[in-house]
This record gives sequence, structure tokens and C-alpha cells, in this order.
Amino acid sequence: MITPNFTITQDFKFITIIIKTPYIKVSDVELYCEGPDFSFYVKPYYLRLHFPGNLVDDDRVNASYDISSGEMNIKIPKETPGEEFSDLDLLTKLLAPKSVKKVPEKPLIEIIDDNNDENNNQENDNELEELFGKEDDRQKSYKNNNDFLIRELNNDVNNEVNDVNDVNDVNVNDVNDNKPLIQELFDGKINDDKEAKRLYKLLEEADAYNWELPQQIPNEKELLPIAKYGFNKLYSGYFMHIQETCNEIIDITDPERSTPESRRQDRINAENSKFDPDHYIADFMCAEEIKNLIKSKNVWWKRSSDLNFTEEENTIMRNLTNKQYLIENVGSIYYGLIDLLFAYSYNYRVFEGENTVESPWMIGKISPTISCLEQFNSIEETMKALYRRSLAYPWYRNYKLAKKCQEDVYDLLKLGKRAILKVLLELKDLFDHHDIYYVYSKIWLDDYCIWCQTKASDKIIRSLAHKLHHHKVLKSDTGWHLEEYEHLALEDAQEKQAMDLNS
Repeated sequence: MITPNFTITQDFKFITIIIKTPYIKVSDVELYCEGPDFSFYVKPYYLRLHFPGNLVDDDRVNASYDISSGEMNIKIPKETPGEEFSDLDLLTKLLAPKSVKKVPEKPLIEIIDDNNDENNNQENDNELEELFGKEDDRQKSYKNNNDFLIRELNNDVNNEVNDVNDVNDVNVNDVNDNKPLIQELFDGKINDDKEAKRLYKLLEEADAYNWELPQQIPNEKELLPIAKYGFNKLYSGYFMHIQETCNEIIDITDPERSTPESRRQDRINAENSKFDPDHYIADFMCAEEIKNLIKSKNVWWKRSSDLNFTEEENTIMRNLTNKQYLIENVGSIYYGLIDLLFAYSYNYRVFEGENTVESPWMIGKISPTISCLEQFNSIEETMKALYRRSLAYPWYRNYKLAKKCQEDVYDLLKLGKRAILKVLLELKDLFDHHDIYYVYSKIWLDDYCIWCQTKASDKIIRSLAHKLHHHKVLKSDTGWHLEEYEHLALEDAQEKQAMDLNS
């Protein structure tokens, strides 16, 4: 089935659903409406929506079809006139989620009787002692028994099996039912010397055979559990063949066997080895072009009232599946959001609002969430990592530029989750169309786009914006001697200037 394009509007009494369904047979249209649920079906289209309020299926329901535009216009009355249905533009949120099994009201484990705990424990102890006593008796009897018992299935059958040519002639009915299926052949008192020698030889061979299974100490990597990463630690196995994919973003040596601690250590080591003092000093001294990037205004500062989604964005939202999340660490999800918005803002400023072929690499490399599969627990950790990466990897490595990107993130957070969702949809579309980096859409951006529509709180986002606005990252927080490098560069420039004047 195809999910059709649709838009939804509302007035005081009605909800209006406009569904794009060209070339259909109107007589085959099926509509269903009950409470907050609405479904529409006509071959090959199927749409199921879940509204935040109840609808009424009565005589006021009206549906019309415009053949020229191929649009089905459906008006459904609200159960409570004047009720405001929120988030009608967040299409993924409206798409009805898959059914979830209801958790039983009663506990899965129930205590029937807890009155006679001491008596029960005493009875259990007695039973265990009795059981262990029986096992000790068996072991003693086995040790004292020096007779070898060799049994085989019915003699007549075994004799026939020795002759391969006569196997098919054996008649099951001819087997003597009175004979036991297992017969004791040797009890230590055998009169036939030949038979005794044969049996003793078999026993010697069996005793000489190495019955132990081969043992080998497993590799240390094989003992490590499979790593979980991505949104809410839901994913694994996406980097099994990382060495063969030419992924230049990832900074983790072995993502599938990594832990949160090892990933953080790999990130810090990679940043320290990548940071170049000469590059930083050059950008500090020759910063005219960077100053122009800092002075430029982004499009978000004036878009507080213009946050309507484009048709392309609506299409991306329609193609997402509405999921239910049991978030393990809510704080890390919001801090990861700051991470992604910072990397987006840096790319936006450097390329002046236009995405290029370098944009996926730059965004992914600056973002520790993407490049190192990091999950943060504080805003201090998040901003410190972002500043470090912005000073170690991209072409422009400037502290003031990183500080300006932090202000851009603050502006985005102030605008609320719709502005954030537009950024996430742009990032998803950017990574989706890359033949290598599309994997980051699967493990991060898809879920962030869904979560932002369904679970993100504007109240928490505003609180996060306030916290970010008052947080300052000092140059010393990066762990590098930035102030010393700047001081040495200025001294060297003054000396050169003095020498030029004297000459």
C-alpha cells in the first residue's frame, strides 16, 4: 500500500483532510472514523491517522473529489467544537503507531503464600540433604563396582547387522520378544579365552582413547559483548565492515566491540593527535575571512513566525514510521540534539547557507555524536567536545567562530521543536543521499526526527536554551594551550613589525 500525500487544517468545528489520490475510482473509497482514529482506503492508497482529539462520524461528514487536481477533500466534525487540535503539521506524529501489546495489570510473578517461610525453608533443606545423600550413595556404589558391563541390543539383530548383504532380509517379527533388548555379556567371569582377550583389547583401546574435547582460550575480543550505539542505544552491527567502506567520519577503532568509555578515550586521543598548533595560529592571525563568516546572519534569527514545512519536508515526515520509545537516558538525547545543531550551524556559516559535497563530512566530523557514537550526560561535556573538534578538524579553526556557532544553537533552541525538526529533516536528507554516510541517518537522524515530533518537550528545550546561553567554554577547557599560542603569535608579529620599522 502507498501512503498518500496529505495535509490537515482545522476550524472551530471541523477537521479538513486533503489527500492527494490521482486516478482512483471514487466509488471504491472507504472511510472510517471513530474517536481519535481515522482511516482512508482506496486501491492502492491507505492512510491511517491518530488525532489528539475525538472526531464524530455523523451526517455532517462530507467528502468530495476534485478530478482535475486528484485531491480528496474530507471534512469531519470535532466532538467538542472549539477544541484546538495541536501539532497537525507534524505528520509523523499523526500517523497511527503500530499496535503495542498491553502490559498486564497483574504482576507476572505473584506470591501465593508467604506465611510459613521457616517451615518451607526447613523442608527444602531436608529435601536437598536427602537428594545429595542419594547422590553420594550412587557415587560410592559406582566406585566400588569394578565389574565391566557391556551391553548390546538384541543378539540376533546385531548378528544380522554384521552381514551387510542380509540387512534387508531381517524381519522384525522374527526377533524373539522374550529376549531382553539389553543383555549382559561380560561380568568379569568369562570362560572363553578368545572372547576375553577380544573384550580386554577393546577396553584397552577405549582407555587409551582421548575422550576429552579440545579446549582453546578464546580471543579477548570474542569475550566482549556486542556494542550498542545510536539513538537510545538501539543499534548494532552497522560497522562490521568499517575498514572496507572508506568511512572517513568514524574515529572509533572497533565500533562493534567498543564501550562508552573506550569510545570517549578514542575520541580524545584522535582529537589530540589531530590538533595542529600551527594551523590554529594561522587562522588566529589571518582571520579576515573568518570575521566575515562570524558577522553574517543566519536565516533563523528572523524566522520565529515562518516555520511552515515545505512539501519536501512533509514527504520526508510521511515516509517515517511512528515509533514508541522507552528512553533509557532522556538527558543524553537532548545533549545529542545540541551536538547535531552545533555541527549544522558550523556548516551553515562556513558555506554561507548552502550545502556542498563536503557538508556531510564536515557535519559528521564536528559532531562527536556521529563521528564517535558519543552520548553525553552534561552540557559541559557536550560543549567541550564540540569546541575541541571544531578546532581540530575543519578548514577554519577559530575559537570565536565556535563561540558564534554556540549562539546559533541558542537561537534554534529558542524557536522550539519545529525549527529543530526542520534542521533535523535537512540533515537526514543530506545524509540519506550519501552512498557511505547514509548509515548515520539509520542510527541517529531517523529516530531524532520521529522523537522530535512525538516526545520532545518545548518546555525542556527552552530550559536547555537558557542553560546553553549562560554556559561559557574557556580556551583552557579544551585541554590545549590556546592562549599561549596566541600570545606567542602576537609577540612574533610585534617583533617583525618593529624590525620592519627599523629597516
